Amino acid sequence: MQSSKPHIAARVRDAREWKEISQVAMAKRLDIARQTYLDLESGKTEPRITTLMKIAEITGRPLTWFIEEGTIPQSVHQHAQSQQLIELLDKVPEPLKTKLIAHQIGMISSYIEHLDSVK
Repeated sequence: MQSSKPHIAARVRDAREWKEISQVAMAKRLDIARQTYLDLESGKTEPRITTLMKIAEITGRPLTWFIEEGTIPQSVHQHAQSQQLIELLDKVPEPLKTKLIAHQIGMISSYIEHLDSVK
């Protein structure tokens, strides 16, 4: 398993941005100084394992994703996207939620039919 400060720094930044958390908010959640967090994201310093574990917990990414080179498996990425969509839909009032879901199902079905006709 290879790791490098630039790789870990990029993963920390990507995970934070994916969860739409500001750098200041992330530093507060980690209970570290803002500059300390900025140094982690810039690759100036490598995070302690306990800090990296907290970042993984906050962002919902597996700890190994921060350390190992390569990309997050597609199934994990799709699961995360599905979870994010469900969380957003939970915030929409019920009558509108039903309409949105029906509309999206129609759009996706049309898109799939189009792809099938092109093949």
